[in-house]
Amino acid sequence: MEIRDIKAGCQVHTFLFEEGLWAARGEYIDETGNRAALEGETQVTHRLGAWINEGRMRIEREGRTAIIENRYRIAPFAGGADFTNWETDHPALGTLRGHFIIVGNAILSSCTSADLRYTGTEFLLQEAPERYVNRGALFSGGGRISSWSVILSRKG
Repeated sequence: MEIRDIKAGCQVHTFLFEEGLWAARGEYIDETGNRAALEGETQVTHRLGAWINEGRMRIEREGRTAIIENRYRIAPFAGGADFTNWETDHPALGTLRGHFIIVGNAILSSCTSADLRYTGTEFLLQEAPERYVNRGALFSGGGRISSWSVILSRKG
């Protein structure tokens, strides 16, 4: 079975399921509700036994730039399955482990840090094969650390 043949209902996803470079633009919101412009890109590559999603985002706030880099290792979706696991070693949060599940035109994700200190959730809603809307939030204890609102546009 080809990767592009994996479907959830009639929806064929391009993000994660196809190698490619995606531009990210949107807004980052910190724990106190301060908003900042966010831009970056993410590269999806497929290797034997793992898909890699490497991203770099720049957050511009009060004349300062913060860079967030992340490298997700994703277990390829097994023969027609609609969910899989992923893991990343985040420089500030430690090891995060999560799941992706396909629900129609959305890719949903949730995660927990290895030390159980952090949890997160996000979704990617496919508007077109080359465009996804991404929303998410990261929590620690009873509070929000951050949230984001991003558009992903395929560059190549």
